[in-house]
Amino acid sequence: MRALQGLLNVVVGILTAVLGTVVGLLAAVVWVLGAVLCATILLIPLGLPVIKLGSRLFGLAKQLMHNP
Repeated sequence: MRALQGLLNVVVGILTAVLGTVVGLLAAVVWVLGAVLCATILLIPLGLPVIKLGSRLFGLAKQLMHNP
């Protein structure tokens, strides 16, 4: 039983690491999109919330990739 639980912990750890990587890549794309929007002077009100969303996604990715 202990071996099965250890194997399950390894599989869950790998899945959360992969999910964290995917969320990190998505956060990078969202952050770059926000930066491009901010580069256009008229779209700064749209770009700032998008950059904030990207930062939150980076935080989520960090939490997912954290291995206790």
